Amino acid sequence: MGSLIAILLLAAAPAAAQSVVTLAGHSAAVQGVAFSPDGKYLASGGLDSNVALWTVKTGKLKKLLVGHKDQVWGLDFSPDGDYLASVDGKTVETWTVPGGKNFKSLMGQSHSLYSVRYSPGGEYLLAGGYGTVGIWLFPEGDVHKAMKAQVESANSLRVLPNGNYVASGNGNGTVTVWNMNDGKITKTISAHKEGVRSLALTPDGNYAVSAGLDGAVKVWRLNDGTLVNSFAAHPGGARAVAVSPDGKKIASGGADNSVKVWALQGAQKAPLKQFLGHEDSVEAVAFSPDGKTIASGSKDKTVKLWKLK
Repeated sequence: MGSLIAILLLAAAPAAAQSVVTLAGHSAAVQGVAFSPDGKYLASGGLDSNVALWTVKTGKLKKLLVGHKDQVWGLDFSPDGDYLASVDGKTVETWTVPGGKNFKSLMGQSHSLYSVRYSPGGEYLLAGGYGTVGIWLFPEGDVHKAMKAQVESANSLRVLPNGNYVASGNGNGTVTVWNMNDGKITKTISAHKEGVRSLALTPDGNYAVSAGLDGAVKVWRLNDGTLVNSFAAHPGGARAVAVSPDGKKIASGGADNSVKVWALQGAQKAPLKQFLGHEDSVEAVAFSPDGKTIASGSKDKTVKLWKLK
């Protein structure tokens, strides 16, 4: 396991050649990627039930975290960077960073968990699945609340900066906002004609960006549910989105095997950049904390690091 450095020409992209680091360590599709808050580490999770912890500077595998009994769908670092959470269909596993020691296992109330997220203060850990968002106290691991609603599945969770609300992108094509204090849904946005595969928020929490299996990437004003921007992003389905740390750019990945970068607001409908090189659908994307690198995970079993100039 290691890294392969390659230079890729970006056909049909408004940028010159870009360098990419390929991280090859998974034996099945990669469904989740996440940078540590300090940018030193990258975590990836896949359908091989493994979580890989990489050193970003060298591109080398630091440790393979083994413990899941099912396919890994999502991951998130705690705000202080001391812990990593990963979720499979039934269980949330937490690990120490950078040692990679299994810290605690949390059992979900749903048998179809797809997303895991720490609250901004790190005192709560949330997991979303079929009709349920579970909340645990962290690091204690005690169940705090289970929020139920008639949604097909909460595929992607994001906690708003104030820590009082959580947004979910759902399998029925909606985006919902939940009140974490009473568990009630305060807003439902009919976002896509097909399921919402991924959801991201701007750092101020004012806007949500959704990726739909209808191929669109859309920007929503959360306080009133207004559509702000829409891109025909990925034929065959948009499967992943992330927002840059400055809140100005979107990274998206999809079934056309590409990673694209968009201006979050404005009239431009064409991508600012397009990164080609994956051999199968891009299932996950993430910006580094400094906004200079995009990580992407794919069904081709690899993770790639793309440098933004």
